[in-house]
Amino acid sequence: MPADARERSARAALDTVLDPELDEPITDLGFVRSVTVTGDGALTVRLRLPTSFCSPNFAYLMASDAKDALTALPWTREVVVLLDDHHDSDLINQGLAADAGYRGTFGAEAEKDLEELRLTFRRKAHAAAMERALAGLLRENPDLTEEDLHGVVLGDLPDAAASRALLRRRAALGLGVAPSEPVLVDEDGRRFPPAEIPLRLRFARAVRVSIDGNAHFCRGLLRTRYPESAADQSPRAGDVATPGRPVRAGEPIPLVVPSKENVS
Repeated sequence: MPADARERSARAALDTVLDPELDEPITDLGFVRSVTVTGDGALTVRLRLPTSFCSPNFAYLMASDAKDALTALPWTREVVVLLDDHHDSDLINQGLAADAGYRGTFGAEAEKDLEELRLTFRRKAHAAAMERALAGLLRENPDLTEEDLHGVVLGDLPDAAASRALLRRRAALGLGVAPSEPVLVDEDGRRFPPAEIPLRLRFARAVRVSIDGNAHFCRGLLRTRYPESAADQSPRAGDVATPGRPVRAGEPIPLVVPSKENVS
């Protein structure tokens, strides 16, 4: 396989790696600094983050997931993933090189198992995806009330990006994805009682707004820290910068105000 085809293959694999807190691919966020194919199946990927003090467990999880995704490619023989400019870069890079795992890398500092951390953020991502899908349904059906959502099943959702994203989040948690499955459920797949629906929706909305706001803020921080990263970031629904032009280093980061038009 030619080197350029291998690089495309590597970047496609990195598309599957999500920032656990922002619930977006690290490629869309601009976190992939470089992909270098050298020799017969040797691959080096460098990652960058918005600040030097990003949470070490998030940083390790992304870097570890990136290495796993790249190692799974049939043509890779040697995979090196390096995290640049982080206060724990040396420790994380050494742990990745030795395949030491999260606890083996951080030792006593690793209070929570990595899978426990991953589960926490998968649950948050599911809550946000559920709220996006149901908010869209309510907008498209003005006569539908929040209490009516108790009876809404997956088959009632339109064939839209928000619906497909919800199915992916449910599958990641091991929740049912059949058309007859209820949409509004807790993290274990249990349907909420009708009286609790308004409160549960407000909570899910708060989670979604937090994720969306953090994602927007982190994108701006990355562009400020690494101006060249603007070219690597994919457009995101809700961004209000001038169309066709990325926010430049030093510019104020535009505020995203959720509305009927940009909540999707």
